Amino acid sequence: MNTVVHRYRLASFIDLTLTPRTWHGLRFAAIPVPSNVLAACRDAMRDLADALRDERRTVEPSTLRELEHVLTHASSSPLYDRTHPIRALHTIVGIESRFGRTPGRGA
Repeated sequence: MNTVVHRYRLASFIDLTLTPRTWHGLRFAAIPVPSNVLAACRDAMRDLADALRDERRTVEPSTLRELEHVLTHASSSPLYDRTHPIRALHTIVGIESRFGRTPGRGA
């Protein structure tokens, strides 16, 4: 899969995770991430989605594979474990930290 397409798909998945849905007046999450984990990780996940969309920031394919695993494999991802929201936060921030930095305005 094209890296740019993959990045945008992962960013869209994060957006879907952060956007609650309403069905017959009931609010529910499209992706079943526990609410305490979302509360701890919401800002970091938004930053990560922004980093994914910024094509000037470089990222290794292995980092994208790891992020995809964290987002989609509920059985082994800290993102879906309601008992350790800080571990999920550290995972998301750690992945985002491996993205290359955006060149400065003067560059």
